[in-house]
Amino acid sequence: MAYCTQDDLLKMISQEELAELTAEFGDAPDSQVVAEAISRGQAEIDAYLGTVYKVPLTPVPALIKALAVDLALFHLYARRSAVPPVRQQKYEAALAFLKEVAAGQATVATGSEPSTTGRQAADLGGATRLFRRDTLGEW
Repeated sequence: MAYCTQDDLLKMISQEELAELTAEFGDAPDSQVVAEAISRGQAEIDAYLGTVYKVPLTPVPALIKALAVDLALFHLYARRSAVPPVRQQKYEAALAFLKEVAAGQATVATGSEPSTTGRQAADLGGATRLFRRDTLGEW
């Protein structure tokens, strides 16, 4: 299940603009190109979230859907080599947030269980030190 759909993209840009970004000719968006951009965005999301959560996320949280739209739109503009500054900023902000989630500095409210392959807390405890600088001369 994709994190967003073509209809979600059409809430952000017009059908004519989507057609310009995807179709080589004609006035209708190329659904296959749209699907590839959505898939690429989802792969980026899963690459980051997979360190913390079991992916793909089901159900899809609203925040992830919004990030998926931003990533997909960036990839569609990038294929035409004309990424508007606002799309570039949204893409970079999305990646920055995903990096924070992967680093454990942010969370996503999901129905998914934490990943069993994700990061595990290290046990840094241990026995009391027997030899220390201040007691070394006593032996």
